[in-house]
Amino acid sequence: MAEKDNRKIAVVRSQYSPYGGAEVLTLGILEELLKTDISIDLLTWPRQEWPLHHPRLHVVPLGVPYGNRLWQTWMFEHAVLKYLDTHALQRVLAIDLVSRFTHVSAAGGSHQTFLRIKNESSTPIARLFRKTSLYHGYVVHLQNKGFTNPLLKKIHCCSKMVADDLHRDYHVPYEKMQVIYYWMNWEEIGSFFQNRRAVAEDLSKAHGLNPNHTWIFFLGSGFSRKGLDIAIRGMSHLPESCHLMVVGNDNPHPYIHLASRLGLKHRVRFLGPQAKGWKFASLCKAAVLPSRYEPFGVAAAEAQAMGLPALVSDRTGYAECILPGRSGVILESPFTEDAIHDAFHQLLRLIEEPRMSPEEIRARTEELNTRTILKKLIHDFLEL
Repeated sequence: MAEKDNRKIAVVRSQYSPYGGAEVLTLGILEELLKTDISIDLLTWPRQEWPLHHPRLHVVPLGVPYGNRLWQTWMFEHAVLKYLDTHALQRVLAIDLVSRFTHVSAAGGSHQTFLRIKNESSTPIARLFRKTSLYHGYVVHLQNKGFTNPLLKKIHCCSKMVADDLHRDYHVPYEKMQVIYYWMNWEEIGSFFQNRRAVAEDLSKAHGLNPNHTWIFFLGSGFSRKGLDIAIRGMSHLPESCHLMVVGNDNPHPYIHLASRLGLKHRVRFLGPQAKGWKFASLCKAAVLPSRYEPFGVAAAEAQAMGLPALVSDRTGYAECILPGRSGVILESPFTEDAIHDAFHQLLRLIEEPRMSPEEIRARTEELNTRTILKKLIHDFLEL
């Protein structure tokens, strides 16, 4: 094999979506790397429309973007290994489920922890399905193989919670892990924050949203994992004036049914996925992200950058950034009705009697701005 090239790196991410957190992470790292003299091999599925073109960016189509998810994951893994066997690369950054890399972003956290938490609220049949699922077994196998592969230098953990999960589930030594929170476009959000009253007026007119309601903000796709049902249950403990605004991509029908069953259908509004969804925080008094398992929770950070107090679960990495009783509320698991009642009433108190101004809440998120976090990832994590 040829001598390894110090100025070339492979970045592994199978797919691109403008709404995916892992894809946003990948895109940010690619853009930052291309500001240097680094050349990049982007290992990805065929026909992915990455919105980035550069002479030093070589897009390598691998695997197959069709079939069931087990087939897709297995094919991509083997195609990546074959490519790495024939190319001399000193650094391989994986932001996907593969088993060989020097650096990896544990964007999805621990799959073992995810399954354990998912099973806690599932039927016996659903638990049996996951236990016998070839896909879930393969994901755990890939994570275990990757976290113990001899080339591994560092694991990027987006929260201390994720580091603890990987240490417990896969016996990863803490010295191999580096905690660097995810970032957001703090400056762009700031321009909306400064003009939030005008933004709120425009959005209320465009979407028919009553500005006199006390809107509670839920932002995120994948409603089950992010705890939309918990948020709706929490609304039943708040006054009639409180309404839930849901921005994100998923099937709303089970949650419309839940809201109807609880007598809340008129108090839950689904807006679907929206560009710069965080701008809808301008209409809201607080944000909720009661996730069952959320490695970080950028949506909560974005809502706080818009000045909102936030309720997050203790299984959300962003809970590490919350000042309980001041900038937000932490919902403790297990998510019993009493726990939900108490947490949402604490949030109501912060709405009615704020302990921090919107400007103070926003200021606490400044360290999550894009430039600061990307600099840490490139210089501290990848050591470039």
